Parts: sequence; structure tokens; C-alpha cells
Amino acid sequence: MGIEEVMEKKGFRLSAGCSGQAAYTRFVNYNGKRAYVSVTGVDDEGFPSSLDEPVRVMIYDLRSGDELEPGQDFSSLAIYLESINKD
Repeated sequence: MGIEEVMEKKGFRLSAGCSGQAAYTRFVNYNGKRAYVSVTGVDDEGFPSSLDEPVRVMIYDLRSGDELEPGQDFSSLAIYLESINKD
């Protein structure tokens, strides 16, 4: 199973922002606000291409695009996905 399929099963889709930077995103409700989770490589250069790659996870307000909390780094995409298994 490819990385894109794994992410789709977790509710993420591959999207590109205005600047052309790609990330896996998923819409969420965060403290009563419509928001989205963005998963990128830790260098913020683009999306992860393997489960072993380190990732940065950010949560943004859907309307304003403002960060809703500081980003969190994970040593691998697999570890992040395991952390959300209970969701």
C-alpha cells in the first residue's frame, strides 16, 4: 500500500497551498472552530514520501489560516499516525 493510500485511510488528502508547497491535510474541529491539520516534512519543503520520514504537524484555523497551536515534530510519519489511531 502506498503512502497516499495510507493517508487517505486516515482521512488526509494531498493538497498544495498558494506557494506551491504540498502537504497532507485533514479537516477537524478544534476547540469549536473549523480547522485543518497539515502534515509536512520537518524542513517544511513538502509532504512526506515514506512512513519513516520525520514530519511536522500544524493545526490552522480554516477561515483565517492562523496557527491554532505551535507545530509538533514527530520522528516519523508512522509514529504520528499511531498517535491518532484513537481518534
